Amino acid sequence: MTQYFTTLNWFGIARLGLVQASLGAVVVLTTSVLNRVMVIELALPALLPGLLVAMHYLVQFIRPRMGFGSDRSGRSTPWIQGGMLVLASGGVLAAGAVALMSRDVSSGIGLAFIAFMMIGLGVSASGTALLVLLAKRVDEKRKAAAASCVWLMMIFGFAMTAGISGKLLDPFSFERLIMVSLGVSCIALAISFIALHGLEPKSLAQTAQNANEPKLRFKEALAEVWQESRVRRFTVFVFISMLAYSSQDLILEPFAGTAFGLTPGETTSLSGLQHAGVLCGMLLCGFITSRSKNPNLSSL
Repeated sequence: MTQYFTTLNWFGIARLGLVQASLGAVVVLTTSVLNRVMVIELALPALLPGLLVAMHYLVQFIRPRMGFGSDRSGRSTPWIQGGMLVLASGGVLAAGAVALMSRDVSSGIGLAFIAFMMIGLGVSASGTALLVLLAKRVDEKRKAAAASCVWLMMIFGFAMTAGISGKLLDPFSFERLIMVSLGVSCIALAISFIALHGLEPKSLAQTAQNANEPKLRFKEALAEVWQESRVRRFTVFVFISMLAYSSQDLILEPFAGTAFGLTPGETTSLSGLQHAGVLCGMLLCGFITSRSKNPNLSSL
């Protein structure tokens, strides 16, 4: 495994948080506003955005392989930057695909599947490599707090992007949708590239393994990790948690548009409000558990 002589301070951790926020900014538009437009404005079956979002999650099963590749390559920054480029391109392409559906449904759906696959690949490469870099460069005592900080920044990216985009989308048009998506993607790319600049010096990467030792293959590494019962239990916990957290993503905005007649901008702002509530709830829970001496409460 690649090791480093220096560890990140809190400013460096915050810079990684900005990258995660940029990632979240691009993703939130695909799971919120594009979903709503397909169901309400285009009157397409809700199954379609469900399949597209499922596609972008299905692609992310390659995350372990990408994390392994990032670690073996010695540097995570190229993986993060490349992933963000693919993600941003996929985000703009997805908006274009939805606009195309208004004129040619079949071609638009085909393009949308390609776009959402790109989004999944981009999230996998950038998000996983970012966690690899975090694990390498953060001191052991700071890792839990650093992981929390980066996760909170992603939720912040969700909330801020949805809130601002909601104001820009009205009066709605497909041209405006593409321009908002393009603007978000360009800003996300700029912020992430600036935040990563100089964060991972090339001269500090060294290989801890002896050069004569055989390199561990991915299947062997995965099998070794999966043998630990704690890893398996934690994987199940994460699966259930993310299922609960993400189950409402495809329901909130179409329901608000159908039941209350809200515009795309209004439902996107509503999504931003929901993510802001999640952010506040996480901060409150963190504060309460940090003050508690009960380990069971902290685990919850």
